[in-house]
Formats: sequence, C-alpha cells, structure tokens
Amino acid sequence: MGRDRRRYPRVGVALDTSVEARGIQWQAKTVDLSPYGVKVGVPATWLNLAPGTRADLRLALPDGESPIALTAHVVRTDPDGVALNFVDLEAQRFARLKGLVDSLLQNCSGGPPRVDPSAKPMKDRRRALRTDADLDINFETESPRYWQGKTVDLSPFGIKVAWPATAIQPLWGSGVQLRLAATDGQPPVSVKGIVWRREPNSVTLLLVEVGREQLGRFKALLDSLQIRAEVAGP
Repeated sequence: MGRDRRRYPRVGVALDTSVEARGIQWQAKTVDLSPYGVKVGVPATWLNLAPGTRADLRLALPDGESPIALTAHVVRTDPDGVALNFVDLEAQRFARLKGLVDSLLQNCSGGPPRVDPSAKPMKDRRRALRTDADLDINFETESPRYWQGKTVDLSPFGIKVAWPATAIQPLWGSGVQLRLAATDGQPPVSVKGIVWRREPNSVTLLLVEVGREQLGRFKALLDSLQIRAEVAGP
C-alpha cells in the first residue's frame, strides 16, 4: 500500500469538500487528489495541524452520486493547503476515487491553472501538433532521483525524452519536476509532469498543474521551434 501511494500521481482538481479536525469544521476546495490522499485548502488564519491529526471529510465527486465520506490523517501543512492520507478506505469508496483520478489523468488539458473534469479529451491530445526538438532537459522524480537528457519532441500537453535502452526508467505515474532549456538565452522553463508512457528508447511526460506564466512560456517556446522548422524547410 505504501509503495502504491508513492507511485500513484495526484492530479490537480478543485472539488467541494467539508473538513472537520480538532472540533473545527470548514468548507473548502481540494487542491489535488489521488485514490490514497488529498490536499485541501485552508483559511488564511488557520493554524498548522500536527502530522497524524485525524480529519473527517465529505467530498463531492462529479459522478452524480452522494458525497463520499472519508477519514484521513494529516501528513503536513503547506502554504496552499493541508495534505491528508486516507485511512480505513473501503473498496467501493476507493473505486470511486480511483475512477475519478484515472478519468482526469486521461482527460487533463495541461491548461491553467488546474486540471478539471471538463478538460480536453485524450483524442485532442493525440491530434495536437508535436514539434521535433533536441533540447537539454533535466528532471527530478519523487524518489528523489535526478536525470539529464535530450527531448525528442514537444506538444502543448507533454514532452517525449530520449532514453537509453540500457538505463533504468522512472516508474509509470511518477511525479516529476522538469527544467527545459529555452532558446535565445532565456531562462529554463520549469513545469510539473507525470510519467505517462515508457518505451524502449523514450519516456513521455504529461504536463500537469501548469500555471499561466509557465504555460505562456512553454507555448512561446513551441512557437519559436515551429517557426525555425518552417524556415529551415524539409
């Protein structure tokens, strides 16, 4: 179970939830979600909750069914919310959470500022123009572990990275922090992603939780690469 928790990606999504901890209840939005845990926004005046504190949640899922009741323990408190791990999760409730998270991962658009259930379908991702590019890239996974390499191609939604056939690849679903070399002397573009596909000689990384500024820089990079390709010709 612990290994699965670490491997499964959390997807950014804003869902209505009520939380009760230490006798205090508040209404909030989720920040991100996985079948094993959730991060929930807290009021600006909220005091840090000690790790291990019990919290009871009622989470509204967009599946047309009643809100799901969950018990969780506090893992940590961050500036953007409190991270919780679910405990004593029944199989039916786990299935509802996993179904939603898997659906969001299939449909997430990579657009600002968070993934939501109305994001672009996967077929639109496949139709998106991919640009061949040999750019320096480095990224860290949750392990943590650090890699350096070259891109194969880029799209508005993801990056394919060349990978030696003899090297160990990161696990499917691993969260990654990317730093992609920009052109024309600009600073590297930093974005978050997850490992989406593994092939013998490459790894495809899906962009998630992309902020407006990051998305703007990434699209500008794609535009410049496409213009260069058009000028260079066949």
